[in-house]
Amino acid sequence: MDRRALMFAAVLLPALAVGEAIAQPGWPSRPVRLLVPAPPGGSTDTLARITGQKLGEALGQPFVVDNRSGAGGTVAAETLMRAAPDGHTLGVLFTSLTVNAVLQKVPYDTLRDFTPVSLISTSPLVLVVGATSQVRTLKDLVQLAKVKPLSYGSAGIGSGGHVCGELLNVMAGIRTTHIPYKGAGPASADVAAGQIEFQFGAQITTQGLVKAGRLRMIAVTSAKRAATLPDVPTMAESGLPGFEFNNWFGLLGPAGLPPAVVARLNAEVVKMMAQPDVRERITFDGGEPAAGPPSEFRALLASDLSKWAKIARELRMQPN
Repeated sequence: MDRRALMFAAVLLPALAVGEAIAQPGWPSRPVRLLVPAPPGGSTDTLARITGQKLGEALGQPFVVDNRSGAGGTVAAETLMRAAPDGHTLGVLFTSLTVNAVLQKVPYDTLRDFTPVSLISTSPLVLVVGATSQVRTLKDLVQLAKVKPLSYGSAGIGSGGHVCGELLNVMAGIRTTHIPYKGAGPASADVAAGQIEFQFGAQITTQGLVKAGRLRMIAVTSAKRAATLPDVPTMAESGLPGFEFNNWFGLLGPAGLPPAVVARLNAEVVKMMAQPDVRERITFDGGEPAAGPPSEFRALLASDLSKWAKIARELRMQPN
């Protein structure tokens, strides 16, 4: 074989290998379980169902959502970690995967025990109170917290709602009590019923009760006002400059997921996020599509672990 033939083979063979990997004959050979660390109806569940439907259509097997709420996402994460790495068990997880690794004694190592596939979206949270509450602004809430005990709910320890509540405590110089729930939806219901005073929840989780006249939006946690909520000020605008938080949601598998499966899934997620109906649904619910390569997602996990460790030290949040 002459030099030109060798050079051609050197280029062609890796390309053929990638093509075979993407083709993935035989996978998936049965329905794929899609673990979700939240009950039905919330932001994570909705994103998982959109993702599962689109991936199922593209790959020819149903993606069955398996809601495993509890412990701020740790129940679903541990289930995913222990699953066989054959591409038939995946998970749509969110920010608590990294926060919990700092705040709790979790059974997993975030970077070692999972295979990042792709981010799906990011979104801010919304500070809400009951519609009958005397609180109408962040200033009102802070002043009230200084004269009476207040409680706030979240989807569990390590969830974005929990972190935002603790950020509020420190930055505003108040002390409110955290009440962890098995999901953000039940927390929203208790805010609406007056059982607890406030919550930082996703727009998709809270907007139904807002439209029904049972919750009131006070502020968003993003650096800029949300495009879907132009009349709701940011936490910074409301008196806490520097307050910023965004949830991420992503698709992961257990450690050891075959590179070929990762490549196929990532390609399908990226294609899915380019579809107008998917983008419109995510933005309507207050999110921002964020698909990208697995390496980018892994880098986010690593930076998150470092960021939350620093914040936990600053807020004196001790592991449970």
